[in-house]
Amino acid sequence: MRNSRVYWMILAASLLAAAPLSAAGKNGSNPPAPDRIEVIAHLPLSVAPVIKLATGTHWQKDYLYVDYGPAGRVTILDVTNPAAPAAVGELDVPKQEAGGNLSAVVGNAALIASSPSAPAQETMPQTVTVMSFADPERPKVARQFSGVTSMLKDNSRGLIYLVNSEGLWVLRVEPATDVQLEREYAQYVLYNR
Repeated sequence: MRNSRVYWMILAASLLAAAPLSAAGKNGSNPPAPDRIEVIAHLPLSVAPVIKLATGTHWQKDYLYVDYGPAGRVTILDVTNPAAPAAVGELDVPKQEAGGNLSAVVGNAALIASSPSAPAQETMPQTVTVMSFADPERPKVARQFSGVTSMLKDNSRGLIYLVNSEGLWVLRVEPATDVQLEREYAQYVLYNR
């Protein structure tokens, strides 16, 4: 008796979880959200141009290190909540390393080389364009950022940081829901658990 009750509870929960998927698939009234890259934050910066960005994690907080190169300093931003980046400090780079290259950040340690590793042409301002292919026959420009001097993709958090004369922009990368994969997972949970 107890086993049949557990079975029916699991079956009911699985059907409830799969109901939105099957409803979207049958009548198409709830298509999955399309792939998106959207701006979630903007923070004006006082000094420009930024030559390099680096990320690091320390004590369960995520930080973005903004390297101004020849200006000789690095701004530290708390990006734990990427929608609200906040300046938490400045790192004065030693005089002999000023104009160097912020190569790596691990916790509260940074590796700075005495000379830039990137050729000067890589730090030239560029235009970054976000395209929408929601309608494959008519792709369109969703957003454009001109004068970008530094860009960093944080794959682990689905974020892109870029800097231009207007400041820091934080973009979130949101892939569309894979409806077929969700159906397969619901099938797996229903029959293999």
